[in-house]
Amino acid sequence: MNDGKAGGRTVIPADVLKATLAPAIALPNTQLEARGFGEVLNQAYGAGRSTMSYRGHLLSSHGGDINGFHSQVSMMPNDGLGVIVLVIGDHCAPLYNVVSYNVYERLLGMDETPWSQRMLDIRLKGKEAGKTARAKAGGVRVAGTHPSHPIDDYVGEFEHPAYGVVTVSKKDPGLLFDFHKIALPLSHFHYDRFDTPNDEQNGKWSVNFSTNPQGEVDTALMSLDEAEVRFTRRVPAALSELTTLRPYAGTYETSTGAKFEVVLKENGVLGLVFVGQPFRPLIPWKPRRFRVKEFSDVIFEFVMDGGRVTELKQIDPSGEYKFVRK
Repeated sequence: MNDGKAGGRTVIPADVLKATLAPAIALPNTQLEARGFGEVLNQAYGAGRSTMSYRGHLLSSHGGDINGFHSQVSMMPNDGLGVIVLVIGDHCAPLYNVVSYNVYERLLGMDETPWSQRMLDIRLKGKEAGKTARAKAGGVRVAGTHPSHPIDDYVGEFEHPAYGVVTVSKKDPGLLFDFHKIALPLSHFHYDRFDTPNDEQNGKWSVNFSTNPQGEVDTALMSLDEAEVRFTRRVPAALSELTTLRPYAGTYETSTGAKFEVVLKENGVLGLVFVGQPFRPLIPWKPRRFRVKEFSDVIFEFVMDGGRVTELKQIDPSGEYKFVRK
């Protein structure tokens, strides 16, 4: 507001402040094109702040939002004006724009844009549309179906490298859905699909479980952001520990007498090495049992006798093949 000076001294260099106003990422004129509101134009994101033209005046702002608490700090650097708005309550989060724009217009002597009425109209129409939509929820439900597995088989942790972990636990009479602190009951919808209630704060979540070729519930499919996301059942960390994997490493022999190696790499990945072939990782699945990335219907199982690994079995739809430990 004062070129970075306070109390007669420079707190933030003026050129640094100027740099934060430089646009870096151009944004579309969404309100103008979608709703015909032309007050906010040529919005851009810069070094930690958004800039825009508000009715011909440069406006810089940045908001902050967590559940229940919302804020916005903004300023018109060329007019020497700044506004801070703090809001409590998710239902009134849009107020920080409504209040900010109105304060600027009054301080600049402009006629007041009916932002409050606009936002209220949008909210009421949205609520009515939501009621109509929710009244038709479940219209695609197939009646008379049952889960393919006992309810306990759906319990577990399902993970995705980007979205994290979905936890499904038992809660009579059904299941409990827990995803990043969103905890809601999970009830059978049809077949292997389970839905939560349509929560006012956290929305409605639908999880479609699927099984692997061994008949186990091992994935959970959910719609997130821009696409469907597949969560895979989390394997206990102990199965990937070096102390668990080390006994499996060694030389094995096929039924025709060809030798190959089971190798434990320095990065903790166990895998198969056949002569002239690339390293083939084994993915921990259950105690002594492993999968391979390429085929979900292929299982490798290490057989132990008296605490020592004696053979490796390959189990696939064509049969069971044994490789003796040398």
